[in-house]
Amino acid sequence: MKIQQRRRAAVSPIVATLLLIAISVALGVVVYVFTSGLAGSLTNAHVNQLTEQVSLDAYNFQVSPHNYLTMYLRNTGTGSVSVSAVYFNGVAAQFFGTCGYLVSTATTVTTATSSSTALAATTTTATETAQQTCQLNVFGMTASAGTSYQVTIATVDGGKFIFNVVAGQTG
Repeated sequence: MKIQQRRRAAVSPIVATLLLIAISVALGVVVYVFTSGLAGSLTNAHVNQLTEQVSLDAYNFQVSPHNYLTMYLRNTGTGSVSVSAVYFNGVAAQFFGTCGYLVSTATTVTTATSSSTALAATTTTATETAQQTCQLNVFGMTASAGTSYQVTIATVDGGKFIFNVVAGQTG
């Protein structure tokens, strides 16, 4: 008696390889779209970050008699920039200047029995418009002459700009 064998149709190795490559490319595209944020819509903060660009024109970092950094920033973007925080080597630093910033002002509260002074945070209306230069003064940090430090400027709209400065030098 003759046994009849069925022939199974199999996928050739070349077709299988091409299918695996196509699936890998498709998965790579999905991962790229997900991680780059193209799947979601842009928020207002992201649009503002695209228009915010800040460059460091010059700086003067004095270490004697106290640490005091003066930075001259230029808004090279198309939108306005308002500084919300300054970080000196990753630590929040005190600052003031003409770049638009948050300040604390003393407010005196008087009641029938006593008078006290408290700090209340207020926002200035100063902003750095496109192609304008402003001065930012940073103080209250610890620095050693000749050492390089990283200064991060954070803006109200979520932008972060990082600059390197050397203590005791002008750049």
